[in-house]
Amino acid sequence: MTIRQMKVFRIIVEQGSITRAAKALYMSQPAVSHVVVELEEQLGYTLLDRIGRRCTVNERGMQLYHKIVQVLEAIEDLEQSTAGIEKQALLRIGSSITIANMWLPSLIQQFRTLCPQTPVQVQVDRASEIVRKVLANEADIGFTEGVCEEDSLFKLPFSRYRLSFVCRHDLPAAKLKTLSLDQLQAQNWLLREPGSAIRDSLDSSLRLHQLQIKPTWESVNSQSLKQAALAGLGIALLPEEMVQKPLQTGKLVEVQIEGIELENQNWMILHRDKFESEAIRCWKQLIRSTGKEHDDE
Repeated sequence: MTIRQMKVFRIIVEQGSITRAAKALYMSQPAVSHVVVELEEQLGYTLLDRIGRRCTVNERGMQLYHKIVQVLEAIEDLEQSTAGIEKQALLRIGSSITIANMWLPSLIQQFRTLCPQTPVQVQVDRASEIVRKVLANEADIGFTEGVCEEDSLFKLPFSRYRLSFVCRHDLPAAKLKTLSLDQLQAQNWLLREPGSAIRDSLDSSLRLHQLQIKPTWESVNSQSLKQAALAGLGIALLPEEMVQKPLQTGKLVEVQIEGIELENQNWMILHRDKFESEAIRCWKQLIRSTGKEHDDE
């Protein structure tokens, strides 16, 4: 016995005739009659008494009707309750450290207005590790920066940021304003760890000039590098937005490096084979609108 057969028979009983049931179901009368005949053959007894041109539900049919109603109501209740399961499923978000510091809190607030029932779990790590987590399905979606060339990933850009070389105003590098490539090795560098998007951007640019620098301070935390720069410990490479205030007050100054200008693109990433839940569709919508806002600026 199929759900379709049960639904058709229920309508026949409630409408009082096959003709009215056919109209209610937007089916032809012969098609409705065929469903009943199939059902009777499967059960091994008749459900309708056919006298002349009239068909009426017999006692066996009424007993089956009451059982069918209970089953269909249970199915409808199940369908309604399971409709909310997807919305309530945990969404695992992986984020690079820079995006988690500067963009993700605001994005999550906006997401909660779109999908208020969806709980979110955030994992913060370096960019390369976020890519790995998304590829391994340890995160449903990821937020990362810089170059991402994995063919298995779907990528949506949403903003970009300029990287600034900054140091305290009283360091010799601050007075030079522009450093030549030959002067880089002599500086104290405060840099993010290898595998972070910011460090990868710098290392890639230096490789083009056949250069490599070794930091005196290496950290997974950009804020600690900012504090080290404010303490006069060297030159830090940080997102421009992160150091706007100390640059405006003169506590830090920007140092130009000959032939090197760095900028990172921010991305939302997910595996191309990932099922697109309502929550993921909401994130795509949010990121596309965010990216459009930045394009309009």
